[in-house]
Amino acid sequence: MEDLINEEFTDEFSILAEEEIRDGKKQICFRGILSEADKVNRNLRIYPKTVLREACLSAIEAAKQSGQPVFGELEHASDPKVHLERIAVTFPELTWNEEAGRLEGKAIPTLTEAGKTVEGLAKSGFKICFSTRCSGKVKPYSGPLLTEDVRARAGKRPVVEVCPGLKIISIDVVGQPSCQAAVTDTVYESEMLSEEISVKHKTLKSIIEESF
Repeated sequence: MEDLINEEFTDEFSILAEEEIRDGKKQICFRGILSEADKVNRNLRIYPKTVLREACLSAIEAAKQSGQPVFGELEHASDPKVHLERIAVTFPELTWNEEAGRLEGKAIPTLTEAGKTVEGLAKSGFKICFSTRCSGKVKPYSGPLLTEDVRARAGKRPVVEVCPGLKIISIDVVGQPSCQAAVTDTVYESEMLSEEISVKHKTLKSIIEESF
């Protein structure tokens, strides 16, 4: 049986939030890096480029074949199932950047309550972050990425490598991602919202808990 692998990322890069016109109406969307290969992330996992490429291209092809976009839920579920009531965003654009070894794309909030929560938080200036939910296996890693700095950060925790056969279930909206690249400032670019807003330290989970 394969394990559930919830992943967040570690390089500092911005998810750009902007408003665009669709069907005559303004709609917020998010663009940025969603997953990266060959780096040790906060969860001490390494995604080899070949493994991540296969998983990403498979997800992109499955979406094309089914006519249904890749989706994301509001925070990670504790199982690999699809929870319709939790779906918050869809990804109408996903591309694999071979040179950089990463998945890039655009997310749009759904018209569900979860999607409205994401849109409302973004318009309030909070950072929107993304994290992959996958199924797969890992094994101990002992390659060149295991530097002294990584060993010090890991302490007694093992650094692991994700094995071939990884499957992407969803790309969820989260409050604390492990790919630092998928966390950062929210920037609006539109006729009405031109001011750059930067909000730090609060996580999506804490914001939701404070609201209820």
